[in-house]
Amino acid sequence: MAQDWASPTLAAAPTAAPSPHLLRPLTTGEVLDNTFSLYRSRFWLFAGLASLSGAWQVVAQGLQLLLHHMMLVHFGAGTARVVGQFNSLFSMAVMLPVSAVVHAAAVYALSEVYLGRGVTAGEALKATRSKWLRYVGIALWQGWAASWVALLLLVPAALLLLVPGLKSTGSAIVAGTLVFVGVLAGGIYGVIAYIRNSLAVPASVVEATGVRASMRRSKDLAAGTKGRIFVVLLIVFALSMVFGTIDAPLLILIARHPLQEHIVAQGVILLISFAAQTLIGPVSIIGLTLVYFDQRVRKEAFDLLVLLGPTETVVDPAPGLAVAEAAHEPALAAEQPLDPADPIGDDGRF
Repeated sequence: MAQDWASPTLAAAPTAAPSPHLLRPLTTGEVLDNTFSLYRSRFWLFAGLASLSGAWQVVAQGLQLLLHHMMLVHFGAGTARVVGQFNSLFSMAVMLPVSAVVHAAAVYALSEVYLGRGVTAGEALKATRSKWLRYVGIALWQGWAASWVALLLLVPAALLLLVPGLKSTGSAIVAGTLVFVGVLAGGIYGVIAYIRNSLAVPASVVEATGVRASMRRSKDLAAGTKGRIFVVLLIVFALSMVFGTIDAPLLILIARHPLQEHIVAQGVILLISFAAQTLIGPVSIIGLTLVYFDQRVRKEAFDLLVLLGPTETVVDPAPGLAVAEAAHEPALAAEQPLDPADPIGDDGRF
């Protein structure tokens, strides 16, 4: 089958309408089946988009390793360690916008395919890159929502263990308790919070909503389907573990000799990470976007809105993507406005 990575000729070719079963309520098994079916039929489109984020990550981390090597050779291990921490934060800041835009572009591409229209990777990126700050804001909110409980407990534990004046047997016991509760309770809460916020990017791309409105929209649509979202994320986690087992021997080698640089091993790990992000990343994006559309079909009769045609829709400024606003405007209008002083949300929760 011809693929549609960036060829205008292929993009201009007629695209088959979506299968009727896509525009009806789907079971969990059907969501997963359609996820892999759509990924397989548009492999180069979705893998090509994911590879952009993966390649940028390889470049950023490769430069980080090069800087670490230079610091280690010229200034010693202590300076290299400190510079490496700041460099890691800088690399994350550089990678986040690219990752956020690629995520949104993949959602846009899936939306076009889902609604029976053709799209190329270039068109998807062009339609979403101007709103990069919005998608970065969503990513930061999702990350904070999933981690703030754990940080609330782990930061005091770290202070009790690292600050010289606070070290004692009693403080060590308290720190250990905080670490245990932080990892356990913080991890459970983090998964639940991420599931509640996982539909924010599809909502933002399809409905052209801002950061806060997208997070609120995700909570509304995720209500009643958290189990299905968890299954999608669990499948992605299982696939990631396959690549993790390949990484494991190299990570053990690095851990056993931490003072050595292991340039070859670290380079191989970067390549494995690139392959994992390219091949597995689209599964999560496609699966969650299908859940988003399925929830709109169930709650808002989105399938009927699509069948009614463009006369009943409002077209988003992004070219080619129809936004069915009529279904959710009453629900949004009925909600109370967000309190600007409340950074968490209108209901006091993430």
